[in-house]
Amino acid sequence: MINRRTVIKWLHWIVAALVLWFYIFEPEENRSAPGEALSTHAGVGVILAITVVIWFAIFLVKGPAGRPGPKLPNWGKRLHPVMHKALYWGVPAMVLSGALSGLLAPFAIRAFGSLPINFAGGSKALHGLAEELHEVVFNGLILLVVAHALFHIWRHYWLKDNALRIMVPKRLSKYL
Repeated sequence: MINRRTVIKWLHWIVAALVLWFYIFEPEENRSAPGEALSTHAGVGVILAITVVIWFAIFLVKGPAGRPGPKLPNWGKRLHPVMHKALYWGVPAMVLSGALSGLLAPFAIRAFGSLPINFAGGSKALHGLAEELHEVVFNGLILLVVAHALFHIWRHYWLKDNALRIMVPKRLSKYL
């Protein structure tokens, strides 16, 4: 049986890779066929949504997997759970805002060019508003992810508490 921490590690890195993909590959606007420009974006969004649902369900049932390490100063012990809960709620908020944007689109969107995402009956104004909301939530999430990564890198190298080894697969932990 696979233990919970192993599942969370895999979900953590899958979500991190997909969020990085979204950061690098923002869809180009194509006025003649706007749904085509969002085809891959929507497809990767569906994969991210499935992953996030599993991860979020584990969080809701079992709570956060990690706890602050003993070497953390008091401010770090207070920041640790706040930062992780913000990520646990922030990633689903970003996924939901993207889903809302897609559902409100006035044009058809097909994930990877084949899976229909919406009914193409949305309003241009509402879609634009939802797109802006999605972008704001995504940008906030990126800031939170960077702060999270820097915090754990600081812990690992400054406090020497092996914070990075905890979240990488065992085969890779020997390199940290």
